[in-house]
Amino acid sequence: MPKTKSNQTKPTPPVVHESTPLVDVVQVAPDVVTVAGRRYQIVETYKQAFDREAFAKRYTEILDKYDYIVGDWGYDQLRLKGFYDNDSRHASKGQMIGTLSDYLTEYCNFGCAYFVLQRLDAPEPKPKRHPRRESNRGRRRNSKRSSKPYQERQTTATAVAGHAQTVAANQPRKRHFTIRKRESNEK
Repeated sequence: MPKTKSNQTKPTPPVVHESTPLVDVVQVAPDVVTVAGRRYQIVETYKQAFDREAFAKRYTEILDKYDYIVGDWGYDQLRLKGFYDNDSRHASKGQMIGTLSDYLTEYCNFGCAYFVLQRLDAPEPKPKRHPRRESNRGRRRNSKRSSKPYQERQTTATAVAGHAQTVAANQPRKRHFTIRKRESNEK
């Protein structure tokens, strides 16, 4: 007779909770929104795309560093992307707000609803890193700095055993060739 386990329990499926908002989004004015204490102005909204609840659920801390936040809807899901000002030094060209039209045409569905938020508060500056100091331990290289960015070195020709030198050390190399007139097949 086969043995059966009477105490065997079926695994329960994981409980799926609706995603809770990560930040508080409050609409202060028709075109101004505060997100976790930071003020943003709604610069552009196409097809009434801005939804506070959906934005609060999708917002993450990584978007705090950007000057603009662009949200676009595709397949009933909101996608958020950050952009910098056009005069930002630490941004690549694809991350600047001037390339927004390229982003919308290349990465978003045709005619999708989207919105653009511009940050009104200046982002908090990051603490500056102190440059590394040269330690006095170990060897010192180039302790005497010259005014030239490079150093000229003179090398001497060394004779390799078994090989003869083809060029004299004190004479420049000369090329020996002759120019011949091309012979054609015509006679």
